[in-house]
Amino acid sequence: MPGADEGGHSPTALHELLAEARTLGFLGPGPLDPQIRHAQGFTAIARRMSGRGPARLVDLGSGGGLPGLVVATDWPEVMLALLEANGRRAAFLRRAVGRLGLEGRVSVLEERAEVCGREAGWRAGFDGVLARSFGRPAVVAECAAPLLKVGGWLLVSEPPRSPDEGAPDGRWPREPLGQLGLEPVDVIHEDFEYRTLRQRELCPDRYPRRNGVPTKKPLF
Repeated sequence: MPGADEGGHSPTALHELLAEARTLGFLGPGPLDPQIRHAQGFTAIARRMSGRGPARLVDLGSGGGLPGLVVATDWPEVMLALLEANGRRAAFLRRAVGRLGLEGRVSVLEERAEVCGREAGWRAGFDGVLARSFGRPAVVAECAAPLLKVGGWLLVSEPPRSPDEGAPDGRWPREPLGQLGLEPVDVIHEDFEYRTLRQRELCPDRYPRRNGVPTKKPLF
């Protein structure tokens, strides 16, 4: 992977860090290249959703750095928060951010999403939320909606479907999403499949519920 990306960072360093994350068990065991292409799909869609200008985003459950580290290196204007509650993964992300020279615009927060969604400065503070493998749709929605500004968007990776399956609208039911101020927008194919949702109004103050409740008692 010769050369450097448009942000001036070495693709080799990024690839090495992601390989380390895979060795540590923070990423899936499969080949890295498809996982990186999947993350690049996040970048392409997120830039379109933001009008290709600067944006403030948060990556839910950043884990081994996908898609967050790829989005940050491919998009020099983005301000990105990598949200990760696991201490070992958060420590890895902090080291990766330093090695890639991203400290000025990428931060790592070692905290639960439910806590961040109730904190001033985080609640309703983001243009977009990314979610690669954070959890089932109800959990992603309840943890993302409180972080989004009105008009902000949520971009989620969808699992592979067989050719005879229809669009995954049943995974994102409109009525319960409306309780969070969210509405489903589109399913996008960029080699992989992604779902977009829009924050049409501020998330009500009662969400997110207490730590762990979105998982134990999902809204849908």
